[in-house]
Amino acid sequence: MQGERPNPDSIQPFRLKEEIEGMIKYGRPLTLNFSRKDKDLAIEMRETMLRMYKLSIELEKKYYRKTTAQELDVELESLRHLVRMASEKEYFGTKYAPPLSTHQYETWSRYNSTIGKMLGAYIKSLQKQQ
Repeated sequence: MQGERPNPDSIQPFRLKEEIEGMIKYGRPLTLNFSRKDKDLAIEMRETMLRMYKLSIELEKKYYRKTTAQELDVELESLRHLVRMASEKEYFGTKYAPPLSTHQYETWSRYNSTIGKMLGAYIKSLQKQQ
C-alpha cells in the first residue's frame, strides 16, 4: 500500500473546507471594520461564510452529498453578490466610500473563485458517480 495515491474524491471536501476557512480568516476581520450603517451587510456576509463552512463540514461527513453541495453552491453565489455589493460605490452613494476597497474585493473574489472551481469539480465528480 505504500506509494499508493489516495482517491482525489476523498480529499476534495477537506480541501474545500480548508479553502473556506482561509476565506473566513481573510473576510471576517474586514467585515468587523464596516461602519455602523453597513453592519447589516457585514452580519449577512459573516453568516453566509459560517453557513458555507458548516455545509463544507456536512459535505465531508455525509453519505448523500449532492444536495449539500448544491446548497453550498447557492451560499457561495450569495456571498459573491454580497462581496460585490460591499465594494460598489453605487450602493453607498458618491459621498461615502464602500466598505471594501478594490484590492480587498479582488482578493476576496479570488477566494470565492477558487472555492467555486473546487466545488464545481466536486459536483461534477458526484454526478459521474451516479
